[in-house]
Amino acid sequence: MKIMFICTGNICRSAMAHWLFKKKLAQKNIQNVEVYSSGIYAMQGDISTDEAIEVMEEYGVDLKKHRATNIR
Repeated sequence: MKIMFICTGNICRSAMAHWLFKKKLAQKNIQNVEVYSSGIYAMQGDISTDEAIEVMEEYGVDLKKHRATNIR
């Protein structure tokens, strides 16, 4: 199964959902799901916002490794 989260820039909402969902799958030892995220107007390779990185740290997720991907 494949799941893709999509938003505008892929640096906040979809990126946060992507990596949090991956963490939850790992916690439940679910391995047959591929998770992706993209943005409809994303600038390829952009990093997540400082605010998104800070919020995800509260959930134990390191968003610093995320790079934006354009869906087109």
